[in-house]
Amino acid sequence: MSYEMKVLRKEDLSLYYHIKHKALIDFIEIEDLAPLKELELQEACEDNVKIYAALTEWCDHDPTLPKPTARGRGWVYLDEETVLSGTDCGGTTLSGYIEQSCRVTVYSGTQYEISLDPEAYVIPSTEYIIDYLDGRIITSGTCSPTFVSYYWNYVSVVDEWAAIEAAAPPVIVIDLYGTDKTGYQLGGGRKVIRKVDIHIFASNPSERNDIVDTVIDSLYNKSCPLYDFPEGTILEFDGTWFKRKEDTNKLTSLFDRTTVADIIGNLQFENTTSRNVSLPLVMTRDSNAVMLSDLNAYRSKISFDLVSYTKV
Repeated sequence: MSYEMKVLRKEDLSLYYHIKHKALIDFIEIEDLAPLKELELQEACEDNVKIYAALTEWCDHDPTLPKPTARGRGWVYLDEETVLSGTDCGGTTLSGYIEQSCRVTVYSGTQYEISLDPEAYVIPSTEYIIDYLDGRIITSGTCSPTFVSYYWNYVSVVDEWAAIEAAAPPVIVIDLYGTDKTGYQLGGGRKVIRKVDIHIFASNPSERNDIVDTVIDSLYNKSCPLYDFPEGTILEFDGTWFKRKEDTNKLTSLFDRTTVADIIGNLQFENTTSRNVSLPLVMTRDSNAVMLSDLNAYRSKISFDLVSYTKV
């Protein structure tokens, strides 16, 4: 695109990262030794590329179970937000987030061989790249992966209503729906207030209450950085780490944590409230259309103001 990302979009993304990587840090599951299946590629694909997808037989037969690669989930790509000094893809020195080093482990050999000596069958991370969204291992043919152990996000986090039917609960929808701007000092400067609702859809009351309490604790009297995203988001559109296809050195492709220069301090969370939402399971769109919605069975909403102060 020919223009810089606008502040509203940066605030939306920064809030999304806070919820996904800070608030829900305890809602992470592990899948151990999932078998990998080589996909048949079309002729239009690049030469010397092999793609292996992790099988999820344990949840494929039941659509109500959360699937690791469902919309808003995916494999975990950060080691609890480890910050290191390195460079970005252009060689600029910075302090940023590095791609995970212990959340995804790829193996060769049979399951029996791996069980006897796991370390002997680990494939070095320089031999492949990872599609974190679709749960795939991409190689140039230099190795033959057979199994993968990975951490995945149990709670689906999305920022659009149309996506909630794409994943089984639990699902969180971030709805940044309103903006107010006022002055806060003599001369230049503005106070920007974004109205935000976080809608939580769970599979039972206990799960709903746990997620609600966890998210509220991450917001009440808290704040988060407003990232500038000078090189874009952490992942590419295809689910791989930014610029990983061009460079396998993780220290030269850190996520730039630079914050927006015109913002004073962090984004503040104010006036945080929550309530359970009770809606009928059978909903009618019009006189001829009846819809059954299990998502409304265990639902809650958290509301708050996302406040920032600008210098100009």
